[in-house]
Amino acid sequence: MNKKFAISTLVALLTSSIVTASISDKTNAHEQKLVQTSPANTSPMERGMEMRVEVDKPFIEMMIPHHQSAKEMAQMALNRAKSPEVKKLAQSIIEEQTREIEQMQTWYKQWYGTEVPSTGMNMGMQSGMEQSMMQMEIMDREMMEALENAQNFDREFLRQMTRHHRMATMMAGMVVNSAQHREIRTLAQNIIKSQSEEITQMQQLLQAMTTSNRNTSNRSNR
Repeated sequence: MNKKFAISTLVALLTSSIVTASISDKTNAHEQKLVQTSPANTSPMERGMEMRVEVDKPFIEMMIPHHQSAKEMAQMALNRAKSPEVKKLAQSIIEEQTREIEQMQTWYKQWYGTEVPSTGMNMGMQSGMEQSMMQMEIMDREMMEALENAQNFDREFLRQMTRHHRMATMMAGMVVNSAQHREIRTLAQNIIKSQSEEITQMQQLLQAMTTSNRNTSNRSNR
């Protein structure tokens, strides 16, 4: 397998997954299955070759700004959310993703001898990666705008952060079995586990809010 081709393929998969996440929220169960398993039609030899492909560097360059946008959204929740549960979740997101950002920055410096590019892009990056970064930045801005203009902030935060988390779990799923460094594979596993659990929590909170609003509406109409 050509190394350059393999990295381009990873970028294409990431881009495709990100776009899919923005189209529909109805495929969560299928997405979680995909990110935890490798393709069934991949031979042992192909999987061995993929293990040697350098996916760690582009993964870090893409995941750090994605984490940073999650922190910005969570900070808005600390300032604007009314629900104590939403505020607690936001604080947990900030702490967890701050820790992971610091880990990735440290590894990047150790492994590649330089700081992570502030924009996640550098002169040696493939055009596909640039397109992926641009797509992610556009989607992150759209999420922030949705929060800024939300009439019901708590509900909108839960919806948008669910989308954001699904993007992260899909990205992590692309490297969980193929990253060169054990640290990245472990991080990817942790991202999938923790953010999947938070997705479930957010769905439960949304359902509780919907039920509460329905009951309030029914009482007012009596």
